[in-house]
Amino acid sequence: MIKLLLLSALFAHGAEAPSQFQKDAALFQAKCAKCHTVGRGDRVGPDLKGVSERRDKTWIIGFITQTESYLNTDTEATKLLARFNGVRMENTNLNEAQAQGVLNYINTASKGPVGPEEEAEPEVEDPATMVKTPDEGLNLWFPGIAAGLICLALSVGVWQLGFPIPGALLLALAGGAGYWSLGGRRHHLLLGNQQGYAPLQPIAYSHATHAGKLKIDCLYCHYGAARSDAAGVPPLSVCMNCHNAVRRVAGASEPSAEIARFVAIWETRASSAPLNVAWTRVHDLPDFVHFPHRVHVANNIRCQECHGPIQDMVRVRQASSLSMGWCVNCHRQPKSAAPSHWKRTVGPLDCAACHW
Repeated sequence: MIKLLLLSALFAHGAEAPSQFQKDAALFQAKCAKCHTVGRGDRVGPDLKGVSERRDKTWIIGFITQTESYLNTDTEATKLLARFNGVRMENTNLNEAQAQGVLNYINTASKGPVGPEEEAEPEVEDPATMVKTPDEGLNLWFPGIAAGLICLALSVGVWQLGFPIPGALLLALAGGAGYWSLGGRRHHLLLGNQQGYAPLQPIAYSHATHAGKLKIDCLYCHYGAARSDAAGVPPLSVCMNCHNAVRRVAGASEPSAEIARFVAIWETRASSAPLNVAWTRVHDLPDFVHFPHRVHVANNIRCQECHGPIQDMVRVRQASSLSMGWCVNCHRQPKSAAPSHWKRTVGPLDCAACHW
């Protein structure tokens, strides 16, 4: 009863329930968007713009609600499967009414903006090239370099004046300042700072191949990042969506040994002693820190801002310090500091935002 009173009061004050179109759009985003676009070209699966003009409505609804059956028996579905490298679409678990809602959204989105002409969407630079990634260069410290050069010059002068011991001490200071300022301090981290940590993994999975060369969206594998606090490690079934068909590296004449190891583990799933891949965790915040991935993804914070140039990493490493100061500095950035097409809002600075 209390809940009903609260809801009635909420609507009485002008709050509006989501429209059916919004519900259909949300369902499309949850079930379809990681593999399909509407008018942006093929991705893992075909572009769905104008699909109602190419396919019978009954066939589309049937394919959405009975995906596995269609892929196994329907001629048109098997042709699509072959066209997209044998990557099978997962069962959506939608009923006919929900499938009709998704189709309604696709049909509406296919029409594009309302007006006499549909303007071409302007080309936008790849966001991955626009983000400010953690500094992984030499990380030079110019004040320290200047101090080292001064110490070096003084040591030479003092030595020539006949004071070898002070000259040696100044020379040692110059060497220490040079080592520290030219990048040596990167090898001396504070307790708990795992920056640069790049452990060997049980299977040599390359983000440079998948996220870089093949341009697979991060949220296709780490779909939990958009829905929950933890990004999560994708289950084997997500990997096998592609690797049921893809068993060799592009251009190779022999199957990949790493993929073969992975498939061998997958094939034990129905046995009495199923195996799994024991990945080594790379990014690990203290237990007293609460970091919600979904909030950051919703604000269009790009993966590279925290994880560095992940699309170039053959082996994943911790690119940033993940310290409190590093996080707070990001939250202090004004909204205008981000590219204009991002939805970023200024991050909170109160303790309770991250420490529950």
